[in-house]
Amino acid sequence: MKHYHLMGIGGISMSGLARILRMDGHLVSGCDRQLTDQTRHLEREGIRVALGHSPQHLPGVDVLVASTAIRDLEPELATAHTLGIPVWRRIQVVAEILRGGYSLGITGSHGKTSTASMIASIFIAAQTDPTVLLGAELGLIGGSAKVGTGRYRIAEVDESDPLFRFLELDVAVITNLEADHVSPDGQARPNYHASFEALHDAVRSFASRAKHVIYNCEPRWRLLEELTQGRSRSSFGLTCGDCHAVNIALEPFGSHFDLVWQNQTRGKVRLQVPGEHNISNALAAAAAALVVGIPFEAVQQGLYLYTGASRRFEKVGLLNGALIVDDYAHNATKLFAVLKAARSTGLRVRAVFQPHRFGRSEQEWPLYAQALEQSDEALILDVYSAEETPLTLTSAQIAQHMLEHLHAQGHLARYDNWDNTLSYLRQTATPGDLILTIGAGSVSKLGRMLAAAKEAV
Repeated sequence: MKHYHLMGIGGISMSGLARILRMDGHLVSGCDRQLTDQTRHLEREGIRVALGHSPQHLPGVDVLVASTAIRDLEPELATAHTLGIPVWRRIQVVAEILRGGYSLGITGSHGKTSTASMIASIFIAAQTDPTVLLGAELGLIGGSAKVGTGRYRIAEVDESDPLFRFLELDVAVITNLEADHVSPDGQARPNYHASFEALHDAVRSFASRAKHVIYNCEPRWRLLEELTQGRSRSSFGLTCGDCHAVNIALEPFGSHFDLVWQNQTRGKVRLQVPGEHNISNALAAAAAALVVGIPFEAVQQGLYLYTGASRRFEKVGLLNGALIVDDYAHNATKLFAVLKAARSTGLRVRAVFQPHRFGRSEQEWPLYAQALEQSDEALILDVYSAEETPLTLTSAQIAQHMLEHLHAQGHLARYDNWDNTLSYLRQTATPGDLILTIGAGSVSKLGRMLAAAKEAV
């Protein structure tokens, strides 16, 4: 038994890691800059959590685990180096867990959480009892992590962490790739690659270390064809690849289609999550399962039982008959996809969008504005900084640029603070509305506050 101490333990991925380490029989503690519901849950499970980072946490620690975002100059981390305590980054612990069985790792700019969750659902339906590590909570496993007794180990792999390139997997799934975690000024920093070319190299390395690669062959992602060249591989796509769909029928909150695998129509698949992007995720998950040898019946059952991970078009509740849905979409491609899915519900789409990170928002605000054209009303909040400082534009300037674009296109849009937006929605929510809170920051709390109100104030 080792004593692992996790810095930033309140994060969704780190908290899942903590649970797996504890279930594997290790002593686990951690710290974070703020205590949250997540850290309180960990405390109730017997994992001690301290407020703030401090070298005083280190006595008795065998391994210090830190996320990539925590710099080496942080006193707790620097002291560990001085004392000779091994310092592992989060993904190194993930690698250790994956080495314990037949490993499947899922990465990509979009859809990795949903795809990994769908794979987990399929493998559970196949009664393989897998170990699972996700970047979001999944009701099916009661959280973001599950320790199983079976040989399969499934993990979501964050491509923003430069160390992901060193993972060695049995099956690597790459959902897509674009310049999401690329530095706007060409300077490498935590969670940003120095350039898109640097990200290409990391993906190429990731693919080269896998025994088999599943990749997206849709024309938009043709770069993946090159980056996975020379590997044992299978492809997927809506209308192309070894695993694709025919006879697609989109429904307000789901879809169904016939799945084709290696030129044979295997049967009908039904999804309880909306949008073409989720069909693509399902095809990636199905390809991974079929490559491994999971029966198609389990693929059908697992995909049907999947009703979404937390913050992935998650139904939060009702307010005055208006449906409140929350989604993690935090870049332009995700925003386009979730709003397209929202439109298919037939409800009046009222999008509450909180841009995420200044570096990303300064680059993508024109695309955000174009995506928000799909909504009937766009409510824009300040940028959620994630501790970044603006490079050139403030939150108000980014919002103003988006408003000017939307107003020029004749769309209803407004920029306001949290309290005013909350009050406005409470007063105006009506049956037939879909209030969609969108972003990777704190905006999910706003939707839950609306759902808790039940009626206008």
